[in-house]
This record gives sequence, C-alpha cells and structure tokens, in this order.
Amino acid sequence: QDSASRRRYADDSDSGSVFSGSSDSEYSDDEGPLTTEQVRRAELVYSITVRENGQPRFCLKCNGPKPDRTHHCSVCGACVLKMDHHCPWLNNCVGFRTQKAFILFLLYGCLYCTLIFVTALVGFLRDFAHLDVDANISLSLIFLLIASCSFSLPLLVFGGYHVYLLLTNTTTIESYEENNFRVAAGSQGKEKYVNLFDLGPRRNFVQVFGPSWFMWLVPVNTTIGDGVRFPISSEGYNELYRRNID
Repeated sequence: QDSASRRRYADDSDSGSVFSGSSDSEYSDDEGPLTTEQVRRAELVYSITVRENGQPRFCLKCNGPKPDRTHHCSVCGACVLKMDHHCPWLNNCVGFRTQKAFILFLLYGCLYCTLIFVTALVGFLRDFAHLDVDANISLSLIFLLIASCSFSLPLLVFGGYHVYLLLTNTTTIESYEENNFRVAAGSQGKEKYVNLFDLGPRRNFVQVFGPSWFMWLVPVNTTIGDGVRFPISSEGYNELYRRNID
C-alpha cells in the first residue's frame, strides 16, 4: 500500500490515548487546534498517527511536527523520539536512542544484585551453621543480604516488564494508550486494539538491539532506523483496513 492510503486508513481509526487532551499531562499531545501553517509543516513529516481531532501531530511547546511515537517531555523540555518514559533515577528520557542501553542497565543491575545476594546468602548460611562454635553472624552481612534482595527483586520485575515491551514493540506510554489504534467491533468480534508497529518478537528485538548477535550485550547504539519512520505490520494494517471498510 502507498503511504497516502496507509495514512488515510490509520486516520480513520480512533486513538485510545489517555494522555490526549490533557493539558497538564507530562506527555500531552496539545490537543488545541492548529493553524494552517502548523498543519502544513506537520504534513512535511511522514507519520501514520494523528491527534484525536484528526489533525497531524504537532508539538505546540516545541513548535514543530511530532513523528510517530514521539512525545514531549516536560522535564527535559523537548520532544523525544519513540519516548518510553522519563527516568528520574537516570535523570534522562528513555527513548529511541537509549532504549537498548536502558534494558542492558536493568539486566546488568539485576545480575549484579543477584550475585551479591547469592554470595551474601552463602556466607550467612555458613555462619549460621557454625553458631554452636565460636562464630558470629556479621551484621553487615545481614544488611547486605537484605539490601541486595531489595534491589534485585524490583529490578527483575521491572526488567521483565521492559523485555515484554521490547518483544511487543510497545513503549510504556503506548501501553497506557492501548497500542495506538482502537477499531470498532466487527460482525464476529468485539472492539479491539491494533498495534501497527508490532512485527513479531524476533523482528521487534532486532529493531532495538540490531542484527549482529555479538553486539547485543555491548552498550553501544546498534538500533535500526532513524526514530522517525518505523516498519508497519502488514497483518495489523490489514486488520485495521478490514475493520474500517466493513
């Protein structure tokens, strides 16, 4: 399908964004009406998603077009490509250029805390087994055991959630938005949401971590693309097309 046709059928569907129209939201899409000049400028950037009023996505704060999956971060004061969330612990946004590094950060942090927990647990059990002799359990060892467990479990859960988002090609913001497009119920089904950017777990993973397996665990940028245009799932698009012509 040509881009104009793809844009038309994507426009006809409703966006399920919970952030749209909320002026005080950190990720607000600025639902105020655009001027003719702003619409013209927004049309210069290829995109398939639109605002809920049907106009092209345009950031009134940055005074510039917003490509697909881009959101304005009020903390950073700028639009971030494929924005996932603003991380206060890193004091930076997780987005197109930093998603791989962020996931590796969670992975290595979880492995590090788990290693400390296992090491501290072995030392604790060894000291506990010799309590009847002249051995004492170190308070610092107990504190290390509790601290490492307290960090490793949340990192494991948080990291697992971001791996799920990675494999479904969804950002944290998009998970709140119900995956971009809501299509009306057909004759044999109920209302559902379609994620046009979900290409399957393997292709989704390669999009972020790159095609070279030996670079997957190296914290350098190997992400495919420019953060402005993203491959579209033909299956998701065909589903959106069928629901809109019914």
